[in-house]
Amino acid sequence: MTLDFEGQQTGDATKDAILADNERAVSTVWQAVASGDLKKSGMGFYYTDTALRAVYDYAKNNNANKTSWAGTLRYFDRQVTVFDKTTAALTYCVDESNANVKDLKTNKVNVVETSPDSYVYYNTGVKKDKEGVWHIWQLHEDRGSKRCQP
Repeated sequence: MTLDFEGQQTGDATKDAILADNERAVSTVWQAVASGDLKKSGMGFYYTDTALRAVYDYAKNNNANKTSWAGTLRYFDRQVTVFDKTTAALTYCVDESNANVKDLKTNKVNVVETSPDSYVYYNTGVKKDKEGVWHIWQLHEDRGSKRCQP
């Protein structure tokens, strides 16, 4: 599994902190999928509210089906809108065209044909806690989004 995050530095300290915490948050989901351990992944640290339920259910379903993925996910067009000192929105695209499904029972990688569904748009709500960590509390996914397709 390789995660490729584009646009890591904006020059704005708040936006850069949100982008960095987003990278760490996304990594916890893939750690849970790869390891099969939902509790030690860190999802509960970076996600809250409805977003935590969504990523937990996603990882739990992958673990139950003994599936993961192999390849590269490219995160791009990451845009941060800061509302105030503790709330913001982050939108981004994910290119899954270089990632394939991995069967953890057989360790076989099944090639997935690239389609419009290989491109996903995310719209997230983030809020900062007392320690300065930006948590994702709201998460909307638009698979096949035209705005993310080449």
